[in-house]
Amino acid sequence: MPNGEIIAVKKNVSSFMPGLQKQFESEVCHLMMLQHPNIVRCVGYCYDLRRACLPYHGKYVFAETAERLLCLEYMPKGSLDEYLSDKSTRHDWGTRYSIIKGICYGLCQLHEEIDKPIIHLDLKPANILLDDVMTPKITDFGLSRLLDQQETICTSSRHGTFGYMAPEFLHGGTITPKSDIFSLGVIILEVITGRRDYPDVTTTPPDDFIDFTLDKHRHVLQRFPGHVSLQTDCEQIKRCIQVGMICVNPDRTKRPHIKRVIRMLQGSESIDYTISIKAM
Repeated sequence: MPNGEIIAVKKNVSSFMPGLQKQFESEVCHLMMLQHPNIVRCVGYCYDLRRACLPYHGKYVFAETAERLLCLEYMPKGSLDEYLSDKSTRHDWGTRYSIIKGICYGLCQLHEEIDKPIIHLDLKPANILLDDVMTPKITDFGLSRLLDQQETICTSSRHGTFGYMAPEFLHGGTITPKSDIFSLGVIILEVITGRRDYPDVTTTPPDDFIDFTLDKHRHVLQRFPGHVSLQTDCEQIKRCIQVGMICVNPDRTKRPHIKRVIRMLQGSESIDYTISIKAM
């Protein structure tokens, strides 16, 4: 940029496939209305429609092609997905805890702090970027939906990422803010355990899973001399596991809203994790 700012340019697929234009418009619209430290800032966009001669079934035809570019703030540390795959970062609980909280703050902006709530619908580590001080920022709003007066949307579309999609959305097309809460729970457990599918949750009683995961973290933290916040870290880890398990409850009515998630993570609200985790 002329002012020296480095930006990232996201180039959408140049195609006339149905739905791509709507995705682009949705992402631009939603990014432009959002200003939050935990949401990627949109610097600008470019849309250029051209007619071109293209091969089609052995012939050349004239067709319209669209160039869709999004200019976003540059995030030098890459995605949360890349961070989690780096084994050298697994002992750094302080950073991971800050990332979990930052994602929750960004999601709170989408669900609670704007006139018309936005449901992201594709919340996953690859769509959470990290700046130079490891601040997490939510990105990729191509599938997001505005929630107008109604609290529930039903759709025949099932776009999203398997493993992070709430069961009611995956199987029935039901969209509510609790769809994002499910995805958040998967991410929280993945940040803690390093496992994308968290199979232990579906086969182990909640208390056993919490104790097993907490013992693993305690063992890792104790290996580093001078670690003075072991008890505090373990309490935070336990709360995060409990919150993550509540968020992935198959029954969306039993998932907490995002403000309650934040209060539970901060320790200002008690956690009732007596839930039934079903196989997924």
